[in-house]
Amino acid sequence: MPSPKEKEPSRRPARAKKAAPARTDTAAGASGERFPPLSTSLDTLLVDGSDGKFRNLIYKVLSTSTLMLRSRDRFAAHIGVSGPQYSMMVAIGEAGSATVGQIADELRVSSPFVTAEIGKLIERGIVERRPNQRDRRSSLLTLTEKGRDMIVDVGPLRRLTNDLVFGSLTSEEVQSLHAIMDKLVVDAEHALHTINSPALSERKK
Repeated sequence: MPSPKEKEPSRRPARAKKAAPARTDTAAGASGERFPPLSTSLDTLLVDGSDGKFRNLIYKVLSTSTLMLRSRDRFAAHIGVSGPQYSMMVAIGEAGSATVGQIADELRVSSPFVTAEIGKLIERGIVERRPNQRDRRSSLLTLTEKGRDMIVDVGPLRRLTNDLVFGSLTSEEVQSLHAIMDKLVVDAEHALHTINSPALSERKK
């Protein structure tokens, strides 16, 4: 005998059940969009409608960037300058000479920031400024002998680090990485310009 709270099963034929809607991880928000919202809408980046692998890729890119910046800071500390100053010294050294604007473009930072940091390097006798004969509105920056010696001094540490970071890649993978990064740098700049446009940069009230 069933207990008072139980009911006897119905003897009528069971009706066919309607297919339940696909479950989502969490309920939709007030806007109707699932939470967390998809981080991309590109089919090439989604797997069965999920952006999980793509988000994992982004985390890996950011983690790699963080680790490489920490290595750069280690190079900088080795010769007694800041991380950004080290990057500027390398950019000037590789170019032979460069303007503030060229360095800013190369490092994706503002010209005022470069001017301020270069000023500190000039005061220490690491960088020197001379007139730009091709453009009187700007000056050419070059490394002094002291600055070049500092770059040479950190060379073995920098070389060891890069060998360890990229040593597992094949020649073909390195070429692919170059091609991928060339595309990503251009597209990342375009994306940043787009999201900083007035229409998108206004804060939601």
